[in-house]
Amino acid sequence: MTQDDFSIAEMQSLSVEGSGLRRTAIVPKSAQGPNFEQHYDWTTLWYDAVAIGGRLLVICPKLRNFKAMLAEGALKLDDEPARIRRVRRFRRHDIVSLDLPDGAQTLSTASGRWRGQSGISLDQSGVFAGLNASLHISRNNRLEWIEDWARFHVAEHGLEAMLLMDNGSDAYAPEALLETLSGTGLKRAVVLNVPQTYGPVRSKSGGGGAKFLQPAMLNLARLRFLRHARAVLNVDIDELVWTKGGSIFDATVMSPLGLVAFDGEWRSPPYRIQPPVNHADHVHPEIGVGPCPTKYCIRPDGWRRHFGWDVHRPDLWLPMGPMKNTGFGYWHCRAITINWKSYDRLEPRKLDVSDDFTTETLTRSLTRG
Repeated sequence: MTQDDFSIAEMQSLSVEGSGLRRTAIVPKSAQGPNFEQHYDWTTLWYDAVAIGGRLLVICPKLRNFKAMLAEGALKLDDEPARIRRVRRFRRHDIVSLDLPDGAQTLSTASGRWRGQSGISLDQSGVFAGLNASLHISRNNRLEWIEDWARFHVAEHGLEAMLLMDNGSDAYAPEALLETLSGTGLKRAVVLNVPQTYGPVRSKSGGGGAKFLQPAMLNLARLRFLRHARAVLNVDIDELVWTKGGSIFDATVMSPLGLVAFDGEWRSPPYRIQPPVNHADHVHPEIGVGPCPTKYCIRPDGWRRHFGWDVHRPDLWLPMGPMKNTGFGYWHCRAITINWKSYDRLEPRKLDVSDDFTTETLTRSLTRG
């Protein structure tokens, strides 16, 4: 292991904070939850500008009324007009592709009297090339939770590398994350600092969600870091992927579609247990709850390589049923959360007796010597 194997990365972002400019809301006032104003991203123009080959890919939240600032004539590379090759507009983010002259160092734009610029991020896909990798967005998750997630998937699936996008954690520094991951059996890990707001979550009554960050970060991860990985697992820190035989990464590589999808089930700890609670305590199925949404593992060089990634499926909208493999699934661990969505996730549920397969698997992979 070298210092380069476990590293911290930054984004080259640009915000219009302080300019008086403001992104229009993507949902009507009537659908905005009580914390919409506080959490909506009013000011980020782009998250990152990444040099890949002869192109510069500018990954943005939904541009809305900011489109003119990323149009032909507004964008400049080293103060020279930039040539736009393509603009791809997704449901919750946009990507602008520019021709990149050799040696270009800065990307800038202007609106009225305001002018802003950022640097340019380098392609880091070589860090994860040929490796079984996972990606995550995390904020203030306990370090032991992150450690156990990595240890479990190293043991059960041969996980080799991890991209952890830290969304402004204030409980610890990025260096603490690297130190934690370096002792899990991983070969590589990158912590990417992501300070921008996650975005408002949907209210219980429905509507009001405007989360640009997560889908944009998934695709920044795909383009800047993971496009040469062997296969990439997209699940959260509170989700453990079980197997009835073999590695999820191997199954994905062997899949003709280059993708394996799988469903999840809630698991809870016994309620008599005292905190802190860990993954290994989650051995009880819950009664009266439905399955959790589909998650997936994907081969970045597969036939879907030109399509974006989203939380529960790639952006190419095709039925996921044919891509599901019942030999895999995930346990959604109820108490592995800081309850940031305020959905009463930690309220007691009706539990079944402990599940033997869950207990055996967690004991095998998470028992500390």
